[in-house]
Amino acid sequence: MYMKAKIRKENDCTVVELSGFIDYETLTPLTRQLQEIYRENEASKVVINMRGLNFVGSSGISTFVKSLGVFNRLKMKPSYCGLKKEFHRMFKLFEDRGNFEILEDECEAQEAAILRFEAWQKRTIRSSETH
Repeated sequence: MYMKAKIRKENDCTVVELSGFIDYETLTPLTRQLQEIYRENEASKVVINMRGLNFVGSSGISTFVKSLGVFNRLKMKPSYCGLKKEFHRMFKLFEDRGNFEILEDECEAQEAAILRFEAWQKRTIRSSETH
């Protein structure tokens, strides 16, 4: 079963629920979907739930993790949850371009995304008041 992404709104967050197996054909559409979410709203609170995603070997996952790492450079990077041990190890290997925010479950990931947004908003308001 190829990788599928189910996107839904919950608690003012955009939740991207991944399932199936990672493959190159579905990696590009997923990256485009994430880019579109951020293009529509650069301050999106994105949670990527990987609970239903299956590990298929380090060659496919390394490309996958590198692709997701691009989003760590955004001011509102995504929160991740539901990682299996194999994914967790690979994410740690590719943290050179920015840390992945990895949480145990979706509720924690949503809370973290909301808190990160609120902190960003406060910094933005303070900055605009001083300039």
